[in-house]
Amino acid sequence: MHIGIEPEFVPARRAHPALTLDSTAALDALAGQLARLGHELTWDADLPGARRFYVDDPFGNRLELLARAG
Repeated sequence: MHIGIEPEFVPARRAHPALTLDSTAALDALAGQLARLGHELTWDADLPGARRFYVDDPFGNRLELLARAG
């Protein structure tokens, strides 16, 4: 994935990529690592059958990371 910015860039809050992990264990491990590195995670339980959280990249773009439960 390539992410670039332009001089007058303003990140969109609703438009974002969603990346799927193979398991909830992998999702939890990644969440723990990101939190230890000081990134703010926002967990969201509104998608039935999945665990997911949002985190911003260094430029303010929102990323969604999720894994199907079960």
